[in-house]
Amino acid sequence: MPLKIKNKQPLKLFTGIFVITFSFLYLANFLKNNTTYFMPKEYKVIKKIVNKIASKNDLGNRNIPFSIGSGIYMQYRAEELGLCEKDGCWYYRNLDPYKNYKKVNGVNINDLLKQSYLYNGIEAYAWNDVVWLSQSSFLTYAKRTDYLGCTIGHELSHIVFNDHIKQSIKLSEKLKKLKDKNKAVIRINSEKAKENNEKVKDKKEEIKKVLGNELSRESEMIADNNAAKMMINAGFAKETCLNELTFIAEKMQWDADTDIESTHPGYLERFKSLQNFLAKYNKSNKLEYSKPYKWKWIYDRNFNILIFSPQNQ
Repeated sequence: MPLKIKNKQPLKLFTGIFVITFSFLYLANFLKNNTTYFMPKEYKVIKKIVNKIASKNDLGNRNIPFSIGSGIYMQYRAEELGLCEKDGCWYYRNLDPYKNYKKVNGVNINDLLKQSYLYNGIEAYAWNDVVWLSQSSFLTYAKRTDYLGCTIGHELSHIVFNDHIKQSIKLSEKLKKLKDKNKAVIRINSEKAKENNEKVKDKKEEIKKVLGNELSRESEMIADNNAAKMMINAGFAKETCLNELTFIAEKMQWDADTDIESTHPGYLERFKSLQNFLAKYNKSNKLEYSKPYKWKWIYDRNFNILIFSPQNQ
């Protein structure tokens, strides 16, 4: 004879409580991971700064992701502790600082993250249309969010103005001119060319690197100018980014003189370049941005990104 349940009310009540609890937990987890209200404070700072920049500057029609990582100090320490091979330590530099990690080979990764946050200093770059900043940058800049705005504007400039492709085209043109010039001046017979093939190849790579570094330094100074322009348009003081250059040079112990093997100019050249730009960029020729511009923000904790998404497409 089958068992009959006389009173199903407790079962229904339990099921109802379970469904409500599960739904609440699911919603809470979704909101935590996907809304800007509960994202880390550093991302909130980025959002506030970029909102102000975008209110007076056209940042294009492409999505621009922002990501915060552990920084190069983490990469160096991971290599020293034998956690990775030299060419494979980039992973630790980009490690998500908002997650908890298990030990690796007995090394406490969470402690390394704390050390990187304290010692790393200011670090930012634009790669594959992503603006990346180390978490330590926010600690170093502290309340000087206007200075942080100059750094963010600099990296935005690389993306918005397609610096990589422009630099590649310029390099291609320079190499072509150099090649044509050499053809006109130097005549090498086929046998001699074969003998010196490796030397010629090495020389070409060396020239390409030198020219590439030269164009990279030029690109960095243009990005400084564009960042200053963005910040001035957004209502910040005219000298903000010039003062920020001195601030970051002191904090990160930049070399005063330019190294021709470096992709970045020295402090003196960089400062002078921006100073000259600001001398010409005044209220009379400043381009105000008045075009209606809309955007929204998308946050994803699992991917550790905050996306600036233009809506004027």
